[in-house]
Amino acid sequence: MKNNFPETPEYRELKTVMKKIRNLTIQGATSVAIFGVRAFAQHAETVPLKGQELREHLEAVVEHLSNVRVTEPALRNGLRYVMTCIQLDGKENAMAHGKKYIDLINDAKLKIFKIGAERIQDGSRVFTHCHSSITVGIFLEAAKQGKDFEVINTETRPLFQGRKTARRLLENKIRVTHVVDSAMRWAMNVFNPHMIFLGADAITVEGVALNKIGSRLCALASEEEHIPLYICTSLLKFDQATSIGRLSEIEMRNPFEVWQEDFPQGIKVLNPAFETIDRKNISAYITEAGLIPPQSVHITFQRLYGKKIQDYPHF
Repeated sequence: MKNNFPETPEYRELKTVMKKIRNLTIQGATSVAIFGVRAFAQHAETVPLKGQELREHLEAVVEHLSNVRVTEPALRNGLRYVMTCIQLDGKENAMAHGKKYIDLINDAKLKIFKIGAERIQDGSRVFTHCHSSITVGIFLEAAKQGKDFEVINTETRPLFQGRKTARRLLENKIRVTHVVDSAMRWAMNVFNPHMIFLGADAITVEGVALNKIGSRLCALASEEEHIPLYICTSLLKFDQATSIGRLSEIEMRNPFEVWQEDFPQGIKVLNPAFETIDRKNISAYITEAGLIPPQSVHITFQRLYGKKIQDYPHF
């Protein structure tokens, strides 16, 4: 990013955060939103610019930060939130507004933990894919309530995020069975889980969820095995751009995550990070507003956050 002002410590921190988001040192939609919004708000409050020059600079920063990772609407909504507040209140309280958005995220998560845990009973078997701080939080809340249940989870190639889920559950004395991704349909057939809990990185206006690659296979297997599938996510991951016709992008990651050693020349390796889950395969969204059907995502987001998170013209 070009600038015409002396670099501040906050600006250098913002660039460091962008780099960490890009190279996956910071990963997970919630973490990306928290770190990105906090760094942006700190920079917005301290940058030595005013008036039109400030607005144009922040517009450029918002655009750049929004595109460091394409499948991150929780981050984009946070930037909208802070920019809306700056337009109304000036930049002097940008950090306080950034904290308010982060508080919205954390409050939403706590509500979802309790609502999701109500679905889990003694003897429940729950299937999950990849690692989601919200689904793990639901499991931890259910265990805290004294419920005895089992989780079946996938390893989640190529970066094996499912191992993080398995370790967290084991550390909290939750029974867990770990399987390879390609065995998910087999595992559903053998273990007959009562439900499937998946997180989400984005939600579209149609009620479609975007989640880690393999999630659509999980949804199709759930349909074959007649297992209800729930998407556990905050509505802050609603992609507002889809309401004006834009399509949510699928991030394509480095092929060396898939095949690093002795990589033969001439082979094209693709590494899509996410895929869609059709709303027909989603029993309900477990959100801070309770359980809602996929077709109610947009109107529920508007009811909860519409006045706080205005569409920002530059998006």
